[in-house]
Amino acid sequence: MWKAVNSGSAAAEDALKQYLPPCQMKCPINEDIQRTNVLISMLPLDLEEALDGIVQIGDYLYEWNPLFPVCGYVCGLCELECNYQEKGGAIRRRLLKRFISDHYLNRIREKPELDVEKTKENVAIVGGGPAGLMCAYDLSRRGYRVTIFEASDRLGGALWLIPHYRLPEDVLTTVVNNLVRISGADVKMNAKIGDGKLTLDKLKKDGFRAVFIAKGTPLPRILTYGREKVEGQELSGVMYGQTFLYEVSHGNIQPGYFRGKKVVVIGGGNVAFDVARTACRLGGETTVVCLECADKSSRDGIPADEDEIKGAWEEGIRIVYSRGVRKIVGQGGKFQKIECPLCTSVFDDNGFNPQFDPTDVITIEGDVLMITVGQGPDRSFLHQEGLLNEKGGLAVDPLTLQSLNKDWIFIGGDIRRIGFMVEAMHEGLIAAESIERYLRGLDMKAGRKRQFEAQDIPYRRVYKHEPEVVWIPPEKRLHFQLFERGFSLKEAVEEAKRCARCGPCVSCKACLAIDIQDCLPTVEVNEDVCSGCGICTSICYYGAAGSRYKEGRMISSTDVFRCKACGMCVVACPSQARKMVGDTMEQKIDQVYAGLTA
Repeated sequence: MWKAVNSGSAAAEDALKQYLPPCQMKCPINEDIQRTNVLISMLPLDLEEALDGIVQIGDYLYEWNPLFPVCGYVCGLCELECNYQEKGGAIRRRLLKRFISDHYLNRIREKPELDVEKTKENVAIVGGGPAGLMCAYDLSRRGYRVTIFEASDRLGGALWLIPHYRLPEDVLTTVVNNLVRISGADVKMNAKIGDGKLTLDKLKKDGFRAVFIAKGTPLPRILTYGREKVEGQELSGVMYGQTFLYEVSHGNIQPGYFRGKKVVVIGGGNVAFDVARTACRLGGETTVVCLECADKSSRDGIPADEDEIKGAWEEGIRIVYSRGVRKIVGQGGKFQKIECPLCTSVFDDNGFNPQFDPTDVITIEGDVLMITVGQGPDRSFLHQEGLLNEKGGLAVDPLTLQSLNKDWIFIGGDIRRIGFMVEAMHEGLIAAESIERYLRGLDMKAGRKRQFEAQDIPYRRVYKHEPEVVWIPPEKRLHFQLFERGFSLKEAVEEAKRCARCGPCVSCKACLAIDIQDCLPTVEVNEDVCSGCGICTSICYYGAAGSRYKEGRMISSTDVFRCKACGMCVVACPSQARKMVGDTMEQKIDQVYAGLTA
């Protein structure tokens, strides 16, 4: 079994501009996707033999992203930018990471606490969701004494709102609890900052030199039509989707709770579909009503993931597109129906601005109405603590996440900008870097903007098609057990092999990590010999070989940031103007043969 040598992030090259695979550029935390895909593709097909390699890959992922096992169940952002998407279907990176996760959870339970002496300042983290946890872990690695103040009775934040049929409870609790244990961070539960005497100033008086606020968005948004609040939201039978998922996750809603009832869910995002599919599993006859249209390629297209829409459709959930809600009608204080005008457009050039045709209205009856149109931060807390600007917006530097009103406070995650889990994680890492710079007296902005460019997919005669994702049949999955089957070892290896390795060698270095190569070879051009014929340009799969004019004649050149050092151009060059420098493969092959004949 190969042994991986961790020499740091594969993408940490110092360059004015760096080419990366587009999947890595899409990932907010810039995970080394190509490198770990390569390592998975090289696992032996015997599981017992492969386990050592799986653990090594898991260790590498965990060092930079201790929440990666959760990502393997719920995050597929990188797949949206995969070069393979239009060729044969995006590489199933989420399932590849889940494969590693499923075999790595026991390793997480056994991992020792970070071997770091905590000699630096005290830092408070307000909120134990993805942003707060990532910040706490990173600061602990740097030697800070970290305390997490969590308002509820458990860590994980909005991750608990993800239904267990998508994210098993055991995975979430194992990852979150062991992250805290491994980091050595202190945790104070049921500690709501801003409630009573527990204020930010009190934290400062208690010796915390910096505070990262990552309180999330605990408050559901009310339903509006135009600029007016839709009346009737106080009726019995009307509730908010976020509150509903919270109650389900705490076990406060019994099985069959909606049996025999019609449930109407308002909203077109992933959370709305989580609400609808959860209500369906509780026995409800469920309908989703959304402003957006069915065409996801449209500016007004529904934002929910295709898998969520497909899953809901298979489970018998009705979806009503391009409809708003202008009135909630009740009878005897109970919800009865909604009036839904046609939504003619959702966005204009200035952003979200739904327009309706009041002459085209339908009514949808139901017993329960779930409003799931977004959520927002606790603005009263932000106002009370003096963190808003004159216009009522959050006063924070978007690059450093440092408060513009109080320099010892940093603000990030959903409280600043609602987004995906991994985007909140990214802001936790940004905050950790900023807090380090602030407390060390360093420049807060120097070197934090880097230019990346996506590398195109290599040329192939044939592109392989994506594997089918196996779900339990809809009639057998209306429960809260995981309904998606993960990859077997063989399936994971085959899918990792399908990865086209779009990024250049300098952004991967998998071959160095497992000692296949001693260094990254490069291709040099002897300009005196080169005839400028262009054969190398036509043969290069990666767009690295090119031609340029120099002193009145055409000569060949190599873009070192794109080059894979495959040697095709060297072999094809009729004038032998190209040669490989630093390639030790022949010596390694000779060593292998010598070992076989000894």
